[in-house]
Formats: sequence, C-alpha cells, structure tokens
Amino acid sequence: MSESRAYQSPRRRQQAEETRRAILGAARQLFAERGYAATALSDIAELAGVSIPTLYSSIGSKATIARSLVEFTNEQADIPENDRIQLATTNGPDLLRANAHLVRVLNERNGDIMRALISAAAAEPELLPTVEAGRRYHREGEYAIARRLVEMHALRPGISAEDAGAIITTLALPEVFAQLALVEGWSFDKIESWLAETLIRLLLVDET
Repeated sequence: MSESRAYQSPRRRQQAEETRRAILGAARQLFAERGYAATALSDIAELAGVSIPTLYSSIGSKATIARSLVEFTNEQADIPENDRIQLATTNGPDLLRANAHLVRVLNERNGDIMRALISAAAAEPELLPTVEAGRRYHREGEYAIARRLVEMHALRPGISAEDAGAIITTLALPEVFAQLALVEGWSFDKIESWLAETLIRLLLVDET
C-alpha cells in the first residue's frame, strides 16, 4: 500500500497544480471581463470546471484567489526569462531597453487584470493587500534596475540610485501605460520605445 501511495503522490500533486491553474485562469478572465465585485466564486468554479469545495480547498476565498493572481500573471508574462535577459546586459542603455520590454510584455499580457484589480480596490478593502503586493513587486524590481545602473557607473552625476529608482518606477506604472495605450492610442511598440529612450535621456551619462 505504501508503494502505491508513493507512486500516486506525484500524479496527485500534478492534478492539484492543474486544478489550481485552472481556477486562477478562470478568475483572471472573469475579473478582467466582469470586474472583481461582479464575479462570484460560483462563476469561477463553473468556468474552471470544479466544485466550490474544490475551489476553496485548492486556493481559498475570492480575496486569496486575487492575491494568488500576482504570481500567476507574472508567470504568464515569463518574468524569469525577461529577468535573465536584463541580467545579461552589460551597459545602461541595453539594461533600460530590456526593462522597458519587460514592462511592455507585462502590460500587453496582463494589463487588463491589473487595471481591474487596481480599480476594484478602491471599493473593495479586501483587495488592498493584493494591489499593495503588486506595487511593492513593481517598485522593488525597478529599484533593482537603478542599483545595477549604479554598479555600471551609468547614471548621470547628481542622480542617486534612489532618485533613479523613483523615476523608473513612476514612468513604468500600469496607469501610465494604460493612459498611453488606451487614451492616447499609442501602440505597444511606441510605448516601449518611448519608455526606454526617455529613461536613457533622463538618467544616463551622455556617451556621445
């Protein structure tokens, strides 16, 4: 019996992960399409093809599902691969262009769900930890870029790592991306290029 349980355990873990991803995928779609408040747990369970008890045992409440979406959407945007590309850069302009591409990919693939959760948090206090976690993840990533620019001796004189981090964080906010894409009608290519070249002009030593 013990051998049977040991043999089945990896399969059960795989099934549990597949169920979890199905739930998160369903929640991501419904939150973006309908909004957080208008989406019931029963809607998520139905779209995911699971029962409500299974949904609860796999992840938990609707707020817990929303928190889990931060990591889930980062996986969808292939953050590890884009981080690898950034780490492989050896100069300031290439680093900022790689970072601008990461911002573009994240917003292109997940901008709808980010906007939905940020908007809903104004009326749903239970969502505030999720939005704050996303903000913190964003800020930490951009400040890490600023520190690498310091290590590369790429920043203009008088610009500190803290100032550079604040500038990159602000210009790369999802609200800025949404303004340019949805209100101004800019293409993703144009936004990526604008973000990279603007940061290069603002922050880096002029090597021309």
